[in-house]
Amino acid sequence: MGSLLIFFIFLPFSVYAITLQEAENLAIKNYPKLKAIELQAKSLEKKSKSLKLLRLGEVDVIAGFTHYNRNNILVPMSHMPSPLNSLPFDSQKFSYGISYSVPLYLGGNISREVKIAKLQAEILKNLKTATQWQIKYNVDALYLNYLSLSETERALRSYKKSLIKLRESVKAGIKIGKFAEVDLLKLQYSIEDVQSKIDEIEAKKSAIITALETLVGKKIKKIEPVRINYQEEEYLLKNLYLKVLKKNHLIKAKEKEIRVSLKEVNTEKGKYGLKIKLDALYARNYGFDSKENEGFGTISLNFQFPIFEFGRKKYDILSAKLRKISKEKEYETSKLELKKELGNVIADLSSIQSKIRALKKKLELAKEVERIEKLKYESGKGDLDHLLLAKSKRFLTEAELRASYYRWESDRRRIKALMEEE
Repeated sequence: MGSLLIFFIFLPFSVYAITLQEAENLAIKNYPKLKAIELQAKSLEKKSKSLKLLRLGEVDVIAGFTHYNRNNILVPMSHMPSPLNSLPFDSQKFSYGISYSVPLYLGGNISREVKIAKLQAEILKNLKTATQWQIKYNVDALYLNYLSLSETERALRSYKKSLIKLRESVKAGIKIGKFAEVDLLKLQYSIEDVQSKIDEIEAKKSAIITALETLVGKKIKKIEPVRINYQEEEYLLKNLYLKVLKKNHLIKAKEKEIRVSLKEVNTEKGKYGLKIKLDALYARNYGFDSKENEGFGTISLNFQFPIFEFGRKKYDILSAKLRKISKEKEYETSKLELKKELGNVIADLSSIQSKIRALKKKLELAKEVERIEKLKYESGKGDLDHLLLAKSKRFLTEAELRASYYRWESDRRRIKALMEEE
């Protein structure tokens, strides 16, 4: 385990400054897709409740007008006709009443559809959580990249300043014949080259700020420092991968999609199974010619079982099974992609940690060279040129080291995002 390093990069304070935590929270709050996912999940929860109520059946008010080409009995015959008690006949009637129909058995499909709706709502909630972590990491990556570029820019500006000082020294040396004119041209070329790199970094920083402003929904002039707790660690792919599989909500969503597809296979089978329904009706028929208004009621228990559906059952079930296999393949693909990304991040982290160790040693050497050049210059045995160059190399090495810390922190946060850990 390497040594623990905690440091800050300080930027000028501004009323428009933003912290990393604030940027993460605003980006999650302002991302419209999250609200859309949340509303879809609530919609499916309501649908689940609606499907559950299908078990209670449905009550309908019915009404209708019928015209016959000859007189027809208004109600079912309930007694033998007689001169004193004749049956009501009419060629036109208006029917009205109330009916109640309740499914007693539909092959278990109501309970399956309720569970499917609940699972689909849970899938959306899982996707919402996974999306939040992805947004958070997107903000982290942009934010840390900005700070890393700022360190490089500061180093380049210091290097440019040292070159300008060196140029003045060369100009003085040319006047007394100590240096050649071509040395001045070489220095000017180096200064212009450094400035072009500074301009390039400024353009990249501006693009990052624009991207961050889009994510957080507010103007940003400055960003505040980030505290980095650097501690060299060994990351094992196998252990981290197992943790990610348990915690990652995208994987959880893919698992539930398989469960949904399995229930859909059984739902298709249930569609072609036995169905039992109870129907009840109370209605009255009003005859326009006879002026009779007769009422009657019925209750029936109905059984339905398809014996031939022209091959639809086979194809519907096969289609559902293929969807299930497709979801299983998607699940395996997601796991492989996750493992690949995790492996790449771990490899990059290992490389960065090795680089940081090397840069620390390089920085120590650069500082020692600077110290020696300073002593030589102060004793009159050296010159200012070597001292300024030693200072610039030391500063560039330090900037590269600090930039590596940001890259390390970005990768570390990516692993945390995949494991969904703070």
